[in-house]
Parts: sequence; structure tokens; C-alpha cells
Amino acid sequence: MATASWQALVPYFKDIKDYSHLLEILGYDIQTNTPEKAIAEENALAERFSGELAKISQDPGYIAALTKAAKDPGLTPMQQKVVREKMKQVELLQKLSLADYMEYNRVTNLCNEMWRKYRPLNDFKSYLPYWEKQVEWQKKIFALLRKPKQATLYDVALDMYEPGENEVMIDSVFGPLKDFLIQKLHSVLKKQEKETAHPIAPYNVDSQRHLSYALLKIIDYDMAAGCLRESAHPFSDWIGAHDSRVTTKFLVEDWRSNAFTCLHEGGHCLEFQNWSEEEFANFADAMATSAECETHSRFYENLIGRSKEFAPILQKAAAETLDPAIAKIAPSEFFYMVNKVEPGLIRCEADELTYSLHIIIRYEIEKDLTNGVISCKDVPAIWNQKYKDYLGVIVPNDKDGCMQDVHWSQGSIGYFPSYALGNIYGAQIFKTMEKSLDMKGLIKAGKLHEIKLWFRDHDFCYDWMDPSDWIKKVTGEAMNSKYYIAYLDQKF
Repeated sequence: MATASWQALVPYFKDIKDYSHLLEILGYDIQTNTPEKAIAEENALAERFSGELAKISQDPGYIAALTKAAKDPGLTPMQQKVVREKMKQVELLQKLSLADYMEYNRVTNLCNEMWRKYRPLNDFKSYLPYWEKQVEWQKKIFALLRKPKQATLYDVALDMYEPGENEVMIDSVFGPLKDFLIQKLHSVLKKQEKETAHPIAPYNVDSQRHLSYALLKIIDYDMAAGCLRESAHPFSDWIGAHDSRVTTKFLVEDWRSNAFTCLHEGGHCLEFQNWSEEEFANFADAMATSAECETHSRFYENLIGRSKEFAPILQKAAAETLDPAIAKIAPSEFFYMVNKVEPGLIRCEADELTYSLHIIIRYEIEKDLTNGVISCKDVPAIWNQKYKDYLGVIVPNDKDGCMQDVHWSQGSIGYFPSYALGNIYGAQIFKTMEKSLDMKGLIKAGKLHEIKLWFRDHDFCYDWMDPSDWIKKVTGEAMNSKYYIAYLDQKF
């Protein structure tokens, strides 16, 4: 039985959910389907709905109800977490005027629009003033939200995506991981000099789209509660209880990019489609942290999708949708084809070994940018130098360099570490799953439904928790990168 203080919040939570639902639909449409001439109009509509959300968070009745509920010992742990997160949102809008909040949203939407305009043109100079203004606003917000225990502005950014995390904690994990990856990369590239890779043939978009649907079906994605579209930067989006959407990007010259994108974004949506009724009833759906979400996307993309056990399934699907000749490739050659280590420019197309180095580069840059060590105009040169030092890659342009990701344009400073943390969490969870499931056998047999059910019953239902509590609940121990490092060391 819900307490009176919780019941008083329910009408507000319902309004917040409805406006958020509309904003998600608009955001998805703007990035996938909106005509160019209509983007400004839809952005204005999004700003209006954001304003309505802000008004709720500034409503004295809502603030009083939250404050009362925060002191209610009768709330369940899940309800307590919901109240804490809502209080964070209220805190920002108590420190930022509604006019300033609306201006921040306008600046962010415009920056995102200019990224879509200037990135294809490789025009960082024209994009720069919009990005500078957006970053200036983010730093202002971080300063307003900063707690005494947070040593830097970037600690605030991290806490927004991974509650409780800070620079010291991330550095302690990423430092040893970076050293291992750089050393391992050199040894693997030397080993690969003796290998001959099967050439990657080009395939048209229609054929690749058929492969996309085939792979989503294999991992047990519910197409009746989702859809597949194209976008400049692949993403997945939770719209509502029965609406979790996938986007991909097709490269005619390399079918692998779309294939692993669909496994990645489909992995996200498997989580969205399998949140518990308790989470929905208590408005705790969509409360998983970024790293918790990336755990499941990276799990399906790599721990399943690039595994030796899944390779025959992927090969069969590719042969049936792209080219029957793919079936004639020797299994060992096909496995090498989808796991070859190739240091490159683009994060979304990175192999499994080098991927986390792409993330660490972004982490180091956004950390220094937020803390005032560097400025926006410095980023291209620093980016290019780190790619040369860590990956041995020469960056030829900004389009495929520091402008390649949408995250910074959307105001998502602090998100990037989540991808690498997801890799670490995923390997740890895989080890836990092996205690009760024949993981390799299930993957080889294509029985991914059973894996999804394990996630539903032992993981997804707890992802409303803070990450440190969640990983202990799922695996019985704190986050430990040793499983991920051991996994990579053994595989490569």
C-alpha cells in the first residue's frame, strides 16, 4: 500500500512522464525523419515542452510533496531512489531561473542542429561558436550543482550520469586499462602481420536492412514494440512502455558496421522492453544509469555478437541476406573478419580491443575541457595527437575526428566513460551468468531468449539502483576490471 506522501506525488509524476514521452518522440523524429525546413519548428516545440517540465519542477506544491516524501520512512527503496533523483532536478531549477533554463535548452538544440549542418562539411570553425556557448552553459550548470565533496566541475558531470562516481574513481580504473590496451594493441598488430583477412565486399543498403531485421529477431527484440530507422549517428530511444526504437547507419563498403550497431542498439532496447511492472508502477523505468545501459548494449554487441560461438549464426544471417558466397568462407576466416583489430578513426566502427581507447581519449579531453585546462578551440589538435599516441592513427579531418560524435553537441559531457564502464560491468556479469547458465552453449545454439530472461530476472529489475549497489546486487561484488582485462587478454 502506497503511503500518503507517495500518493501526493503521483499526479506530478504522471505529468512529467507525459511531457517526457512527447519530448522523446520529438527528439527521435528530429534525428531520423524531420524535413530540414521543419527542424526549427520542432525544436521550438521541444523547447515549449521542456518549459512545461521546468514549471512542474518549480511548482511549490510539487517541491513540498517531494520534500515531505524524502522524509517518509515508509517509502520502498525504489521509491526513495525516485524521490532522490527528482529532487536533483528540482535543485537545478531552484538555482536556475526558468528563463535561463529555456535559454540553455535553446542553445543546446541549436548546437545540435549546427553539428548536423557543419559536420558533413568538415567545418569546425563555423561550428565552434555554437559549441563554445553550449559548453559555457554546461559549466555554469555544473557550478550551480557542485557539492562541497566534489573536487572538480567534471565530478559533477560524472555524477549526473553515474551517481557516486568521480574523477579519482574513473582514473583508477581507466589508468591501468589504458596501459594494458596500448601494450596489447602493439602485440596484437604484430601477431596479425602473419594473418590474411578475407576482403570485405560492398553490399547495398536494402540487403543490409534485411540483415538488420534478421539480427534483431535473433536477439529476441520485440519489433511489435519498436522499429528500425536510419540516423546520422546511431542511437536507441526509449519512448514509452511499449515503444523502444533502434536506429542504425548503413555503410555500403562495410556491412559489419550496421550489423554490430544493430546488436548494440538492440541490446539497449532489450533492457527497455523488459523493465519490471514494479518499475513502471513506481516511475522507476528509465532510471538506469548510462553505464548500466551501456553494459547491455556492449554485452550483445561484443560478448555475444563477436564471440566464436555466435560467429556461425552471424555468418548464416549474412549469407541469407547479403550474399550466399559468405557461407563459403571458412569459419576461422569469418571469425577473424569480424574480430580483426584495426585501429581507426571512428568510435562506432572500432574493433573490440581498441574501442575503450576511443572512450579514454574522449574522457581525458572532456575532463580537461570541463575543468578549464583546455578550451573548445584546442580540442581538434589535442584529439589528433592522442589518436596518434594511443592508436597510431593520423586524423585527416575534423569531420572524422573531434566532430564525429553527437554527444558533446547534445550537452552530454560526462556520458562517454559509461561505454567503457559498460564493457567492464559486462565482462563481470558474464562471469556471474556462467555460474548458472551454459553461456557458450546457449549462444552457439542461438537460444538467446534464455539469456534475455536471465537479464530480466537478475539484472534489469535492479537497474534503478545506483551503479555501485546494482553491480553488487547482480554479481555479488564491487566493480572489478580484472574480468574485462582477462577476457580481452585471452581473446586476443
